[in-house]
Amino acid sequence: DSVTVKMTNVNCVSHNKSWVRINQCRLKAIDRHTVVLNFNATFLHSTKSIRAHYQMFKRANGYKPWLINMSLDCCQFLKKPFDAFGIIVYNLYKDFSNINHTCPLSGDVLIQGMYLRDQVLRLPFPSGDFMFASIWSFYERPQFTVNISFLFTEDLMKS
Repeated sequence: DSVTVKMTNVNCVSHNKSWVRINQCRLKAIDRHTVVLNFNATFLHSTKSIRAHYQMFKRANGYKPWLINMSLDCCQFLKKPFDAFGIIVYNLYKDFSNINHTCPLSGDVLIQGMYLRDQVLRLPFPSGDFMFASIWSFYERPQFTVNISFLFTEDLMKS
């Protein structure tokens, strides 16, 4: 393939352990070219108000803001997907997740064995190191953050 997308780091932090407990947040190398994400969090209370603020960063002497800085009403999105970048992100993890219904959400939230597939990532990225940073809020209060770093390489000689 001429395009390689590989996760390099993940960091998850619960800001309110009385609402969200993060049980697992790690990358696992399957082979030289495949790294999978396993994420397991428990929402200790049912929530009908979930907002995600997400931002893309590109590494250039540290991570610098790059192109995308948005917020999304997740409960509204799960009813009817309306945000173009949100749809791309959702398509990356939906096949590996138990998030398949609308709000209210509670209990275990799982993403198991997720790997980045270049056919799902349909944005014209330049080659480089990127970070997808997200802050998840319930009822307008930050509950947890998930930051995923990845390497995107396009070899134009192979295409």
